[in-house]
Amino acid sequence: MIASLVGRDEEMAGMAAQLPVNGPVFLTVEGEPGIGKSRLLGAFAQLAADRGRTVLLGRSTQFERSLPFGVWLDATDDNNRLAGLHRLFTNGIEDVSASALERHRLHRAVRAALAEAASPDGLLLLFDDAHWADEASVEVFDYLIRHAPPGPVLIGMAARTGRFPPRLIRSLTEADAPVHQVSLGPLSVVEVDAWLTGDASPGRRRRLHAASGGNPLFLGMLAALPDVPEPDALTPAPFGPPASSAGPGMPGRGVLTAALDRLIADELRGLAEMPQRIAHAAAVAGDATDPALVAAIAELPDSTTEAALDVLAEAAVLAADERGLSFRHPLIRAAAYHAAGPGWRTGAHRRAAEHLRTRDAAPARRAAHLEHAVRAGDLDGAQLLTVAGKQALATAPATAIRWLGAALRALPFRPEFAATRDDLRLALCEALAVSGRTEQSRTLLHELLSTAGPGRRTAVVVLLADAERTLGNLSEAGAILIAELPRAGAAGRAELLLELASTELHDGRLAACAAHATEALRVCDPPARPGIPAVAVTLLAVCALYRCDFVLGHRLLDRAAHLVDALSDPQLSDDLAVVVPLAWGEFLLDRHTTAIRRLDRGLRVARRFGRHHAIPMNYAIRAAIRIRLGEVGQAIADATDATEIAQYVGGAETRAFLRGVRARPLLWRDGPQAVTAAVAEALSGPPLRALWWRTMLDHGLAEILLSIGEAEQCRQLLRSRVPADPSGLGPNVISTYAMRAQAEAICGDLAAAAEWYERAATLSRAGAPPAQSGCVARAGAVLATARGEHAAAVGHATQAVERFRVAAIPIGEAFAQLVLAQARTGGGDLRGAKLALGAARELFDACGAPWLASMVSREQRRAGAQTIRSGAGQLSAREREIAELVAQGMTNQQVADQLFLSPRTVETHLSRVFQKLKVATRTALARRFTEPAG
Repeated sequence: MIASLVGRDEEMAGMAAQLPVNGPVFLTVEGEPGIGKSRLLGAFAQLAADRGRTVLLGRSTQFERSLPFGVWLDATDDNNRLAGLHRLFTNGIEDVSASALERHRLHRAVRAALAEAASPDGLLLLFDDAHWADEASVEVFDYLIRHAPPGPVLIGMAARTGRFPPRLIRSLTEADAPVHQVSLGPLSVVEVDAWLTGDASPGRRRRLHAASGGNPLFLGMLAALPDVPEPDALTPAPFGPPASSAGPGMPGRGVLTAALDRLIADELRGLAEMPQRIAHAAAVAGDATDPALVAAIAELPDSTTEAALDVLAEAAVLAADERGLSFRHPLIRAAAYHAAGPGWRTGAHRRAAEHLRTRDAAPARRAAHLEHAVRAGDLDGAQLLTVAGKQALATAPATAIRWLGAALRALPFRPEFAATRDDLRLALCEALAVSGRTEQSRTLLHELLSTAGPGRRTAVVVLLADAERTLGNLSEAGAILIAELPRAGAAGRAELLLELASTELHDGRLAACAAHATEALRVCDPPARPGIPAVAVTLLAVCALYRCDFVLGHRLLDRAAHLVDALSDPQLSDDLAVVVPLAWGEFLLDRHTTAIRRLDRGLRVARRFGRHHAIPMNYAIRAAIRIRLGEVGQAIADATDATEIAQYVGGAETRAFLRGVRARPLLWRDGPQAVTAAVAEALSGPPLRALWWRTMLDHGLAEILLSIGEAEQCRQLLRSRVPADPSGLGPNVISTYAMRAQAEAICGDLAAAAEWYERAATLSRAGAPPAQSGCVARAGAVLATARGEHAAAVGHATQAVERFRVAAIPIGEAFAQLVLAQARTGGGDLRGAKLALGAARELFDACGAPWLASMVSREQRRAGAQTIRSGAGQLSAREREIAELVAQGMTNQQVADQLFLSPRTVETHLSRVFQKLKVATRTALARRFTEPAG
């Protein structure tokens, strides 16, 4: 007799200690086949249920890895409390289904459903055989690890040793939530003695331990034999030597696996013919929980099938649980599946698909069988696989790749199917791209280009150029488009010219962009598509704005907006790439509300018409606009959405750019500790090659450094990456130059500060919008304060406040109020300074920026507790903060730790404090901050 669970007390105790109380926990269980992972998970599930937790237990299966969300569907089936979660996986979310790049929205909905289900008693999700999880399920796991559900949620996964999906290994290594790891080894001699109860003699137990290597599954099968084979009789498996971890005189890993396979095969061959046949059919079906499906596969009557299933249960080939019969162990199912023979399996899968068709099963369930059985020339099968593949594209592109590939193999190589084959290959290219396999998509597009007919060739070239841009290969993208121009007709030529112009804009080659956009306007008169003139005029407008020609930029942007607004949604879907540059141009001219409304429409049209490629940058640009507007929570949400998409698509530059975009609002909300790693990574990496992205990223990084008191690092960054010649850098260069002036002034180089301020002011006078001129006024106030010209500083700061207020940019207005408070403090107007600080605090609070608000609160406390002392008004807010901490007796390291600065930055600020206050020692500084006013 064999005891149910022996030798795992230590593992069970460690797992029981992880039962969630307040927050999320992750659990991993690893071990060899048959070592007892499933048994351990089952016992843990029972323990958790006995303690009042809700428990879901799911299992991945070896031969259904193409079925999307298989392990999640298994875990949530027949659970009324989580019926909504089950529907998410069966039906998806309506507005996600058209967008394969927004799978994270489904993942987010799953996270929310788990958090809700966990309250108040706790929720356990335990997933067995995670090494066989389908890619869509793995993506959900990955998201949940990186964004752990709040509340008492434990997610456990068991897998064979060394077989956890690599993506999950990476995310578990970096997880914020606790991760408890369990590694199951073989049972010891003592544990085998305890495990085998009854009449087995000590000698037989020792022989069983030696022969089984302490593997519980092998041990149980050997214990049922009349004679125990010697370990030497077990020959090695063909796929590798015995594991080095095997004990003396014990078979190793390869030997055990081979021996298990042989034992299981012998056990199955020992069955009568009918039970064997039903075992093969159940292996193809997936399990025996659907006897009608098993009967259809076996081509036997229901009564015969049911009788054979009873025989298999008595023989312990199958085991019963609350959902019916299933194989006792995946190894047994694998043995039954392979023993059936490849020819019989092909017919069996075909019969399974046909039976499911008669029951109106979903295309995905039928396709999971048909992919193993479809024959060349099977048009109906190819059609079903195409439908299922396109449906899977939205949430499970890896599955879509398998099914679309199977459909392609089934289509005949006859001329009348050429167009259908090209359609399928294009769909396959899209599936590869949205699953992150851009290089494979590019390779297939090159193949498709060699056979594509005239009506499809332009579309293939455009997709190929887009793939090259995604990989960061701007030169290659341009070369592909230029090479195709001589072959294209008028309509195709205009489209190619606009793609080329877009690539050149991305690369900062404004003259070439404008020339090609102008030529596209000429060759498309009259336009083959109404969206083509809109794209061309938009590109011309953005080029004008990047040359700081505001008059021409305004005029062209008005015309472009009119052309785009006149397009119907279907017309816009043909040229959806126009939305991002047009919205960006509107952003550059402070038309923020219009730009966000345009991006919202772009996302809506992209989802409706399946234009996946247009989605990521819509999110990124909308985040940039919301950052400027101070809509911190929404900016973080948009930047996070864009970053999640970049997990699947986009090269290193895309990911670096998006991390930088997200860092600024994260700083405002959560403080320096939330962005330290992202900023360090961005600063240590090379500058981005794409001009558009590079200027945005560098500006954001510089602003972060200035906000956290790293003025020296800020000016070093701007010195190395932003040239004095503004040509082609766009309107934002005005605020970047103004920031450089601020950094130089804070660092004490007033001559350099004046030089950069004048550069910014000169550009601003050409008609810059308020967002830019407000930054110039703010920089003028900082410079005047550093010079001791407090009245002029108040004038500049007041002007900055007004310009940001007119432009409805509250976050900019709040920063200007801080500068105004400093200017008024320097001039002795403490009451005015307190009013400005109060206004800044209210604005930061309204924007959802608690870290910035807390900085102002500290300034308010200082302003309320002290009167102005001689020279102290010359100090910046950060210098005053550091001076006060040093005056309290803190070391430079302690100040650095409290303010999240480097010791070198503290030392730099302190040297400027000494200079401005005309003191030479820390003791003298302390006296200045404790002596009575007067």
